[in-house]
Amino acid sequence: MSGPKVVRIVTREEVLAICEAHLHRLDQAIAAWTASGQRIGELSAEEITATHERRKALAGLIAKDAFMELQKKVPDEIAFLKADVTRRQRAAVDKAEQAAKRKRQGRDSAATLMTALKSKGIVVPQELSSKLDLIASGVDVANADTLLAQGFSLLVPESSQTISEAQQKLATNLLGNETPQDFGEWKVTNVSHKNNPLYDRVDRQVAEAQVFLEDAEVATFAARLRSIEAEANEQRRNLLLDSLILDLSSAVDASRAHRSAIEELQEFASELGANASTEAAALLARVQQCGSATSLQTIAQLAGECKNFVSHEQQRQAAHARRDAILEGLARLGYEINDGMETAWARDGRVVVKNPALPGYGVEIGGQAEASRLQVRAVALSANRDSARDKDVETLWCGDFGRLQELLVAEGDSLLIERALGVGEVPLKVIRDAESDTASVDKQRSLR
Repeated sequence: MSGPKVVRIVTREEVLAICEAHLHRLDQAIAAWTASGQRIGELSAEEITATHERRKALAGLIAKDAFMELQKKVPDEIAFLKADVTRRQRAAVDKAEQAAKRKRQGRDSAATLMTALKSKGIVVPQELSSKLDLIASGVDVANADTLLAQGFSLLVPESSQTISEAQQKLATNLLGNETPQDFGEWKVTNVSHKNNPLYDRVDRQVAEAQVFLEDAEVATFAARLRSIEAEANEQRRNLLLDSLILDLSSAVDASRAHRSAIEELQEFASELGANASTEAAALLARVQQCGSATSLQTIAQLAGECKNFVSHEQQRQAAHARRDAILEGLARLGYEINDGMETAWARDGRVVVKNPALPGYGVEIGGQAEASRLQVRAVALSANRDSARDKDVETLWCGDFGRLQELLVAEGDSLLIERALGVGEVPLKVIRDAESDTASVDKQRSLR
């Protein structure tokens, strides 16, 4: 048993609110993960369904009262989704880079091949010629490698018993002193001289742009690259390539930072939807208006407003639940509780409740419920009393406190003692009670 106590209360309502907030953040993470994956074409319907099934299973932990498990697993799932987005973006960049390299190699190979065929006077079938021209101009053509191989077979026809001696002689004359090559060897010999290390860097940057920038920006950079590639002066072309690489890198970095800030803002705002206040609705409307043109400073400021609002609301609701749990528990133990006590407690930072079975005494509950830590102690309501009863009153209160703990636990709440003094260790605090003072005055008047 003990005297004055510092206690910590955590209500079931408060824990449920925390779990719901976790699930709101998870919903936003899933939405961002889905949007990113679908945008870059790296996400299947089956994967989306599986993710929503995991979310459903996590929400089901509430019905099992597995609150701590949910609070551990939801952040892990969010971290997984964010890491998965990064992995998929990297894969998309790698694919885009390889596609850009193949396109450039195909374009250079087609241009070189058409020049070689023309120089040797070889007639190319019209359909094949048209497709090779498209490849040489940078247009994506299906089966480009197959078409290039077909053109190469005209340039260096393979010996075969199916062709006549005259045809073999013609092929030999066309080859002249050239050594027969396969298509791969020919590309290395005839196209490798066009390779430039700067193009490897450009291909990577363009690939990142395709993943992180809007289509209009990507098209602008692509047009700029085509213009640079047409530059005849190699030194000037390299300078222009260097400039393009720097501009691409800056644009991608800015886009990634902006997307990250927007996602963080939306994560904070995800908890606003459950609040019906006009202030929450106004904040949510401002968040929804944010787009690619919104500055990072504006996004950061709005994110701070959302974070502060959510934190304040969580504290306010938790404090209400704590006060309500304590007062309702005391009422069930026979203490006098009226409707205005919760308001008075919130306003004054303390409240005194009385037990009709112990006239002249009460229990003071002090401290801001927002902080979850409270002070509880038996108090005397009048200095004119038999102080010999004080120790017995404290002992009785300790018994009531134990029963209060049991009642709260039965409701899913917890009331833990963090610090306590012994019974009788300090004198009872005296608090003036209006009713006691009035009764004392009336008694004195009657005596007179």
